[in-house]
Amino acid sequence: MMMKVFPHGTGSGDKPSRYLVRTDYPGRDTRPPQVLRGDPAMTRALIDSIERRWKFTSGVLAWHPDDCVSEQQENAVMDAFEHVAFAGLEEDQRNILWVRHTHAGHHELHFLIPRLELSSGKDFNACPPGWQKDFDVFRDLFNWREGWARPDDPARRREVLPKKADLFRARLARWGKELRAGERDKVRDAILAHLGERRAAGEIRERTDILKALKELGLTINRQGKEYVSVIEPETGMKLRLKGGMFSQDWKAADREGWAHVPEQAAHTIARLEAELGRVLAKRTRQNRKRYPLKWKEVRPAVSLHLPEKQKEVCHERNRADAASGAETSGGKLRDAAEGVRHTSGRAGGAPDASCGGSAQFEKIVQRCRSGVQQLADLVAEIEKRRIAQERERSSPRIRMR
Repeated sequence: MMMKVFPHGTGSGDKPSRYLVRTDYPGRDTRPPQVLRGDPAMTRALIDSIERRWKFTSGVLAWHPDDCVSEQQENAVMDAFEHVAFAGLEEDQRNILWVRHTHAGHHELHFLIPRLELSSGKDFNACPPGWQKDFDVFRDLFNWREGWARPDDPARRREVLPKKADLFRARLARWGKELRAGERDKVRDAILAHLGERRAAGEIRERTDILKALKELGLTINRQGKEYVSVIEPETGMKLRLKGGMFSQDWKAADREGWAHVPEQAAHTIARLEAELGRVLAKRTRQNRKRYPLKWKEVRPAVSLHLPEKQKEVCHERNRADAASGAETSGGKLRDAAEGVRHTSGRAGGAPDASCGGSAQFEKIVQRCRSGVQQLADLVAEIEKRRIAQERERSSPRIRMR
């Protein structure tokens, strides 16, 4: 499994939400998208309500075509992702839309998040710059635990990045189109073919050997990145960026075997990632709760209200003889059982006296409820006044005394 966050995030919410669920797209007629969590209309409305420039965060979790993902695993992945993205936030403070795509030949879970914390209206970016540091831990933990293909597995590393890795070329390929090879592609293919021959002859074992071979071809090394090498063709001034595993800084032609085949090392890695994920969650929880505190906090026990308990009453049906009336004609025990409800005669089943007894008890309960509601309203008003006063105090400019 790999995770990618798209660079988009401005404009209305119609375009990203409609892209996720539209069926008039190549390949989606037989494998339509499926909404797993959230409501596209709600997410779109929240995005459109934002007046800032950056309005949403979108991305995808994608699996290798050989990986099988069950619904149970999907739910576990979505739950863990939300725990990282929304650490410290309640469910009514955030919104997310999950849509499954399978039309590209592999499993994908797309997510769309409005950049909005719902209780305060402040900007909330679940994947800020440098998001990889936190979410790579989440990704690696599931890949090691479930045995899914890992993008950082040396055994799966591409020594040369293919042309179809270009998103634009991949999209054209799905539409049945392809760009014609230009001069730049021809020069690049010639360089890669020469390096392939040198490596097959055992002359290239690491990155320094590649740099030496490029210089022997008459190319100038323009820049050396962590995952690429940039060269210049002196005669034409053409610049080329060569990307792939063999151009990375730590590449070696020898042993590219990963740890996945060693159970002891895999268990050690899983334990380390679980502990690291716990630290990530704790850090993000502190940050989010500091920036987005709950607007309504729990009432302290000292000022909590004690509502009256519901009292049990005994009701008698009118015009019906009580079973105990033969033994108790005075109605004394019936009055005790009815908790103060007095009858106009000694015969059971008589009409209750409205001036006292049950009616008086009911009026007392009503008065207590009214008093409790009024106290609660006063308490809420007092808390709101304190909050407004604190916000004004924080926002008011401070005058420095000389």
